[in-house]
Amino acid sequence: MAHPGHLWPTFSGYHRLMNGTAKPKPLRSWKAIAAYLGCSIRSARRWEAEEELPVHRHMHKAQGRVFAYAHELDAWREQSEARSAAPATRPSDEQRERSIAVLPFSYVGPDAHNEYIADGFTEEIISDLSKIRALRVISRTSSMSLRNSGRDARSMARTLGVRYLLEGTVRQQVDLLRVSAGLIDPASDDRLWAGKYSGAIGEVFAIQETIARDVAEALQLRLTVEDNRRLAEHSVKDVAAWRLALQARQEAMRWRGDSIEQAISLLNAALDSAGEAPVLLAALGRTWLQYREAGIDVGPGPVAEAERCAARIEAVDANTSAELQLRGWIHYARGELGDAVRCLKLAIRDEPNDPDSLGLLANCYLLSGRVVLARPVIERLLAIDPLMPLHRCLPGWADALEGKLDNAAEPYREMYEMDPGNPIARLFYLWILTSTGKKEEALALATSFPPPLLGSLPQQIASVFAAGLSGEEPVGLSIEVEPLAKLGDIFPRLLSQAYALAGDAASAIRWLSLSVERGFINYPFLAEHDPLLAPIRDEPGFQALLADVRQRWESFDA
Repeated sequence: MAHPGHLWPTFSGYHRLMNGTAKPKPLRSWKAIAAYLGCSIRSARRWEAEEELPVHRHMHKAQGRVFAYAHELDAWREQSEARSAAPATRPSDEQRERSIAVLPFSYVGPDAHNEYIADGFTEEIISDLSKIRALRVISRTSSMSLRNSGRDARSMARTLGVRYLLEGTVRQQVDLLRVSAGLIDPASDDRLWAGKYSGAIGEVFAIQETIARDVAEALQLRLTVEDNRRLAEHSVKDVAAWRLALQARQEAMRWRGDSIEQAISLLNAALDSAGEAPVLLAALGRTWLQYREAGIDVGPGPVAEAERCAARIEAVDANTSAELQLRGWIHYARGELGDAVRCLKLAIRDEPNDPDSLGLLANCYLLSGRVVLARPVIERLLAIDPLMPLHRCLPGWADALEGKLDNAAEPYREMYEMDPGNPIARLFYLWILTSTGKKEEALALATSFPPPLLGSLPQQIASVFAAGLSGEEPVGLSIEVEPLAKLGDIFPRLLSQAYALAGDAASAIRWLSLSVERGFINYPFLAEHDPLLAPIRDEPGFQALLADVRQRWESFDA
């Protein structure tokens, strides 16, 4: 099995060709071309049709055999990356006209325990509409956040930045499914289209596809051949497995040990029913990683389980977006950001509107000091997921990494006000207040964690900040939370800044070293732009660490 880091070859072959030290050898099949690009055959064919991938043909009677040259593929890929990295322009009036949010469908009926079906139906409609390239569709997270908001259609559309809203109801009667849907123009409060659908529960995928096509027709969108093909594909074709996966998602969202264990059990049952479906295996792998992220098991076990899920996907259909996204998360968990970026970029080419992949890719770019590459990704992310609080602070994080702290303050304030009960949001806001010199506000926030959060890792990190702000001796982390603090790059980085502020250089350098090992190699920020690290910059241990960071930063290639 090829290491994911090798899915995206370097341009060394191209340079050898240009220097005359090697002769071009063609890749003589779609399989070979796809393997070289690190993608599925389906994606390679699509790129030829839609994005001018340089593929040639020898004509033999009625059939053409394909071939391609590596240096031409390298040049095409370089040009494609340059286009992707270019700053996005403001949406045109036409683009705004082609935007929609799917409001949470309501479940009607006496069986309240079936409400998850309506949520699942909503998610699938969002997924199907997202397959239409000409349509911008708001992500599940932002759409679901407006459930029971009591806001009128115009207000919701304005908040989400869309032209149209889709709403509906779902009702299950024994094995019969009844669905109603309506398209709203919030500007006039007119219902532009409405439809009623019914069928056996086994026809749920056909109903979802029909609704998506009817919405496209109502919006006068012309579906391409690729749109039609994507709409006809369903990630899970087994209804029983689909229902189990919906229940698993519902359990995983609780972020408790018992609920995550239940989600894993449900996903395994779904796989027993549907077979080795890549989307289910990817969900299982992400749930295992969630088991780790929640601090339930911080050992190597969850990552190993996620790796096994990725290998199972590869055995079924290698280099699909499901496998590549999962491998991106696995590499990120290991601090292997270069490999994570390579996998995520390939996943996004197949699923360009996936908020999870976009968010993780943006974060990887920011951590590795590639802020310029992160900004267009952040812009795309916010266009489809504007109400996810932790996404809202990403422009501020990008500004902070470039030393523009005053510009960074407002996005962090917005994030905190959107979700003040989130301990991570509170901790991030505390960090920006401290970094911008708002000492009194920062100290008040650090010392006002509500009782349910007392003793939690965010609260203990906040107490170290409070010690530095008030000139007191910082207290170390408790034995219970210290293993969780060592996960990822975020907590070690915040601890290093808090201890530096408190004058504990040894602890600051120790935690910063761990953050670097987890992938935080943004050399300009560490060397110059972070004001909280100023007290320790002359320390020999910091200088040695900075030299290591600079080497990693300069050699980073993704």
